Amino acid sequence: MGIERNTTNSMPAAADVIEQVGSIKETGTIPSQIHNDDEIHQLELERVFSDTWVLVGHESEIPEPGDYAKRYIGDSPFIFVRDDTGEVQVLFDSCQHRGTTVVRAEQGNTSYFRCPYHNWTYDTTGELVGVPHKEEFFKELDTCEYALDSAPQVDSYRGLVFACLSADAPSLEEYLGDFTWYLDLHLQFADGGMEVVGEPIRWEIDTNWKIGADNFTGDSYHTLATHKSAMDLDIFPPELSAAGAERTPADITECSGHSCMLAYLENQEYAGGYPEDIFTDTHLSDDQLRLAKRLVSSVGTVFPNMSFLQMNLNPDPENREVTAFLNVRKWQPVGPKKTQVWNWILVPRGASEEFKQRAYDTGIGTFSVAGNFEVDDFAVWDGIAEAAGSTFGKKIGRESNFQMGVGDMSDSDEISDEFPGPGEVYGTNFEDGTMQTFYQSWYRAMTGQHIDPEDSQ
Repeated sequence: MGIERNTTNSMPAAADVIEQVGSIKETGTIPSQIHNDDEIHQLELERVFSDTWVLVGHESEIPEPGDYAKRYIGDSPFIFVRDDTGEVQVLFDSCQHRGTTVVRAEQGNTSYFRCPYHNWTYDTTGELVGVPHKEEFFKELDTCEYALDSAPQVDSYRGLVFACLSADAPSLEEYLGDFTWYLDLHLQFADGGMEVVGEPIRWEIDTNWKIGADNFTGDSYHTLATHKSAMDLDIFPPELSAAGAERTPADITECSGHSCMLAYLENQEYAGGYPEDIFTDTHLSDDQLRLAKRLVSSVGTVFPNMSFLQMNLNPDPENREVTAFLNVRKWQPVGPKKTQVWNWILVPRGASEEFKQRAYDTGIGTFSVAGNFEVDDFAVWDGIAEAAGSTFGKKIGRESNFQMGVGDMSDSDEISDEFPGPGEVYGTNFEDGTMQTFYQSWYRAMTGQHIDPEDSQ
């Protein structure tokens, strides 16, 4: 793959570090260096973010022709726009004249995009429709050859729009594979699907993008320590928490290269959170609907950097009731130890306005930049990148441990045969298989393989 191995220095080379990650199933460990390394970061931009499907946004963010928003895939700027015909476009934000970005506003509505440098103008499909003084200075310029470049592949799933910068990559349907079974639990339980409330909130954290992505595959272990203060405030009802006795846990691993954690009430028909009458059997199987109505919490990650979280929470226990919301987020790499977090809050499109506002408030008060849970994570995630990028940490080959529940570490049971959904399923939320799945997908992407080996033939 064009990476030289280190044979002389004491510091491990990127190739050696990447290769170690490929053994995570056997060792349960990975080199911490992957969480803060300049060379690995550059390789991720070329191999992970250029060859996999990456979330761009939700269709409900751009409902009208001309609605647009500025988005990024890896370090590449794009325009997420609904064109005049109603189709969603993902256009490379770089003028075909001198290359500067055409869009400077974060979002808006327009009929045309005009480059601020020399005023070359494009319509919402990206076609070049205006060149100042063309008849004088660009007489032979064929404008048809100078449209804004489009992302090679653009597709959507249940309103979530993804783009892939490789024309040769598998389709989005193939990429998501069996994991759509779990996405549908969160996106298809109500008629009309889900819609975004408000604008995506963004903030930056001093850590590597993979830390948040692996945590959201299902790191329930950290909630006992990192989020203890939020638990003590009854924001998360104790009986429904990771250590609670009422809920039934399930970790979903090896599901088309993606993974998630579910917790549900096995002995109750309805867990609360969402209005009960919002659920419909129109779009889900009986097994899916039964599980969707009983969910009390879930998190998951679609490799590489789209995560979701659904929880029954209450940031104001004395004055409000427990409320469910769907949080979709994107871990945008800015550098090897800098991540921009994009945070969307989604609600059932057909719910009442009162519920939508309550769900939005709950999401903002818990899992957002100033949310009770969010600040807990900030306080520890930055230390991972700091130590991972240190000279001594690299010199001694510091490793991160993902052995919980693996082998004889615990009594975690695989329940794939009795569980209705696909993937390898474990009857616990305290095992590291979900995170191992994430890093296996990372290894495969970094070495040019398909993230799901079952579909690689």
